[in-house]
Amino acid sequence: MDIVEKYKEYRKIQVGLHNKILEKCVSKKDFKESTKRLGIYKNNVMVLESVYEKDVIFDYNTYENIKNGKNSVSAFIELGEETTPQEAELLAAMQEATTSLYEVIECQKENGIILLKDLMGDSDVIFKVIDIGLSETLNENFLLFTRLVHLADFSMTTGLCFIFSINHKQYLLTRSRRLMKKINSGDSSLDRFIAFFHLNRSDGEPMKFNEIK
Repeated sequence: MDIVEKYKEYRKIQVGLHNKILEKCVSKKDFKESTKRLGIYKNNVMVLESVYEKDVIFDYNTYENIKNGKNSVSAFIELGEETTPQEAELLAAMQEATTSLYEVIECQKENGIILLKDLMGDSDVIFKVIDIGLSETLNENFLLFTRLVHLADFSMTTGLCFIFSINHKQYLLTRSRRLMKKINSGDSSLDRFIAFFHLNRSDGEPMKFNEIK
């Protein structure tokens, strides 16, 4: 199996796991509380600026450590449900997935590969990310805020993707630090998510999402 076919297989497994986790480990109360934390629940109404923002809230409820210091992926693993080897491998990686702002170093559209450099971490590692849709959308003129799941042969996103112009690089780094300091929840990951959620609203680039076939 080549790397693109493996990616497609794991992406479909990931979508299935997302559905199971949301069904078993995320309540309506959790969803409502997350919209309040994001500042988009006003006058008893959730105010979304796009259909995609609902998926962003699902990502928040799945991956952020909002359940007594754990995320919903961990809660699902602790249920002890039977999983395939691929599901177990993916769940372990999903449990550790984190967000950051990345610079697009190269896009290889012919094989769906995007090379990303972390702008908010200490490492100079270039991550090889497989994402067919994103590789057709992005180029070296963009920055990407996303959550990466690291597997043995490649990394993939959780589906969370905010795109920004490379021209806003320094602004985004400076502004996000200020916003995170203001939010100051005690969880830097949570602060980062909230900061970039609102930066995407004010400065993000529109994008289209393609279904994996």
